[in-house]
Amino acid sequence: MSEGQNHMPTLSTAATPTLQGPAVSAAAETSIRQLIANGKHRAALESAKRVHKEQGTAASEALLVEAYAARIQSLIRQNMTVEAKSLIELVGERYPSARARLDELSGCVAARAGALDELVQPLADPALSAERRGAIETAIEQQVWDLAGLAQCAVLPPEHPLRAAASALEHAFVAVTSGFVAEDALELPEVSHRSPLAPWKLLVRAIACFYRQEVESCRRCLDGIKPDSAPARLVPAIRAMLSGATAAPLTPAASALVSQTTANSAALGTALEALDRSFASGKHGRILKASRAAVEECRQLWPGQLERLRQHITVSCLVAGLDAEKVAAATGEPARYDASFVRLLARAKEAAGDPEDLVVACGLWDEFRQLAAREGWFSANGAEAATLYLHMAEVMGKIPDELLGELQKPARLQNKKTGEDLYFLFPERLFERACALDPHFEAFSQWMGWASRQSRWEPERVAETWHTIRPMDLEPILYLMEETAKRNAFHTALLYLDKAERIDSVHPAVRRARLRLLAGSALRHIQQKKPKLAEEKVAEMAALPQSQQGDRPAFLAALRYMAAAVRGDAEWAAAHRGEIEGLLESSVAAALLIFAVAAASKRSALEKLGPIERLSDAEQATLPAALARVAALAEDMNVMKVQIPWTYLAETAKQLARSSRSLATGQLRTLAEAALCANHLELAYAASAAGLERGGATEARFLLLRARSLPNWQVDRRAVCAAAAAELARQQRDLQLVEEAVELVRGRFDSGRPSIALEQAAEVLRREKAAPALSTGAGGGPDYRDLLADELCQCLDCRRARGEIAGPSEDVEDVDEEMERIFAGVDIPKDIPSEVAKMLFQETRKAVLGGESLDELLSRLIACGFPGKRPRKGRRR
Repeated sequence: MSEGQNHMPTLSTAATPTLQGPAVSAAAETSIRQLIANGKHRAALESAKRVHKEQGTAASEALLVEAYAARIQSLIRQNMTVEAKSLIELVGERYPSARARLDELSGCVAARAGALDELVQPLADPALSAERRGAIETAIEQQVWDLAGLAQCAVLPPEHPLRAAASALEHAFVAVTSGFVAEDALELPEVSHRSPLAPWKLLVRAIACFYRQEVESCRRCLDGIKPDSAPARLVPAIRAMLSGATAAPLTPAASALVSQTTANSAALGTALEALDRSFASGKHGRILKASRAAVEECRQLWPGQLERLRQHITVSCLVAGLDAEKVAAATGEPARYDASFVRLLARAKEAAGDPEDLVVACGLWDEFRQLAAREGWFSANGAEAATLYLHMAEVMGKIPDELLGELQKPARLQNKKTGEDLYFLFPERLFERACALDPHFEAFSQWMGWASRQSRWEPERVAETWHTIRPMDLEPILYLMEETAKRNAFHTALLYLDKAERIDSVHPAVRRARLRLLAGSALRHIQQKKPKLAEEKVAEMAALPQSQQGDRPAFLAALRYMAAAVRGDAEWAAAHRGEIEGLLESSVAAALLIFAVAAASKRSALEKLGPIERLSDAEQATLPAALARVAALAEDMNVMKVQIPWTYLAETAKQLARSSRSLATGQLRTLAEAALCANHLELAYAASAAGLERGGATEARFLLLRARSLPNWQVDRRAVCAAAAAELARQQRDLQLVEEAVELVRGRFDSGRPSIALEQAAEVLRREKAAPALSTGAGGGPDYRDLLADELCQCLDCRRARGEIAGPSEDVEDVDEEMERIFAGVDIPKDIPSEVAKMLFQETRKAVLGGESLDELLSRLIACGFPGKRPRKGRRR
């Protein structure tokens, strides 16, 4: 499907069925559509999901379907056809009203994957609906170019109109491109004007007219071809053959077709090919000779393009280092120095990629801007100039920061001395100019993207400028809100939140922010020993409807407890503690929550957890459930991290083996995430083992948690588990889990990621379930070399990390030389002889490569004795 790879159908809103019900708020709809336009399809989809979950109207469903469609198109463009197909099926099942809209995307997926049988098979069903038939025919018209394959498609009967039309067109196409064909032979009655292959009929006739030199008839046929059909891709090339020029530049393939087809340009094409070969040779004399021949052929055959060719040759010669006077002599005269010439030179310097060339390219782009404005290409202060500034900023972003800083210092001095403004060396000034001339959303987004890689204060300055110029854009307000909250300036953050609520009160980030910011403000007041202000914030939180959801009342009670503790009111503190215990139904959970809140407000001295031994056996048994509940509450509030003493985490891991069956899968997942955050791998591994034991739809998620809970030396096992989790998640259509797993496994295999089939993923799952305890030895845990022997990276470092010993066919000398180099850089204690140290180093290397544990190594050395030293004789008693 090479010719159709880049074509995607445009799904207009007209394809959405008419829906009734309250409309989605204009702000929410605008925000989602803006995310789609900016290519942030996943964020748009999540926002649309939340809006539909909150409103549940037909209008919100239509907006959600549109976000799904954009996400599916993004997957197709990334050649993730399996994921796109799964998502299409999922959306079709959940939202039957979107079926007609999804049919066209289904056809696009099948066409992109080259699955003609899958695409056209439904056409064999006489009961197929008109909407579904129309979607398939649209996909055929826009995507299918393999006429021979379509003519031989066995899923349709041989007499089917589509196969008959494709067969007739395929024979006619071969005939008109091979020799003369009479007009009556191109009637093609098998192809009706309603057929999805009708544009091919016009293309065949246009080619025949071209060879018969019937120019007007050829143009009429070309005009009748639908612009979005597959044959339309040949129309620009044929028009170029007719007139020798096109409205837009041709693709390389189209240019090659024109040069090979047009008889009177064969000599010029030969001369240009010789010119290209001369540049490849690097020989100046050969280049000048080929340039002279190409200019002469162009002067005779295509004089209107002579100056353009001269400019191209001159720029290429300058880049190759030829003398300008000799180039001018070869091309007849010096090339015209205008905007076109400077643009070619700027592109050439930019394509070189060297940092110094990139700097020169930006200077040339500035010169092009001035020349183009004088020549009337565009206004000096218009949107085109703004676009050019953005491009220059993008080019400057490729220059290393150190080099750019060195260039900027003399540029500032030169500006002070001579007044010459080398503004293009400063990306922030380029963005400022672009946003001043054309302050659109995407320009500020690019500026923010650049600023995020600079100093910590630069993004906030850009956000403030963005907010000043475009006060109704939500993104800078949310950024400023978050940044001020990070500095504990919660009063300012709440003021930004007020603005955000006036713009889009249903935005998910806006809806969640007030409770979180008030909580952060209360923690800040407790830290500052201002209990009265903290209690005022807690009262505001209590007035919010969302504060009564889940375990949030317990969090509010914990804040009241800390305020009372700061105030020294033991009676009220005890009352609030009792309230927390009642809400959480656990004294252990209440203690963990209060300790976490105290740590978040930097008042740990007021609330400490006692030694783990003081907890009764019954209380210790409740640790897994208590920690899972507190961790889930902390994640929900998003203002603190659960800080638990290591002894409590270790005891939780022990108790989990006994009480895991009493926990829900969601609690096990929360417990694993909290353990990973605390870097307690044993607890995370135990939680993943308990989750895997449950089976069902959560196996893929817990298999990924298993991968994350493995120590660093088990890198290959981690990668295999993540790859298996990704394959299982694909079967469940969990695209978010697929992306998380692929990100974890990235770079561990020669092919980028291991190719794991579903059967292999099931085998990985079985082996991991059989390993419920975290192994501490170098050779512990399942071994997957039998499953993925061809996928594992075979470099020396990766083989050494897997404990593989070099075989006899490998270059042992290189290994020994590398070990000698490593040993030479090791600091040896003065009291250890060099020979003994080298022996220990080599024996340790063998132990690591052979998967031997430290205890096994020491036992072997002690049993064998150290070579070169005699054992001491025992002292006579």
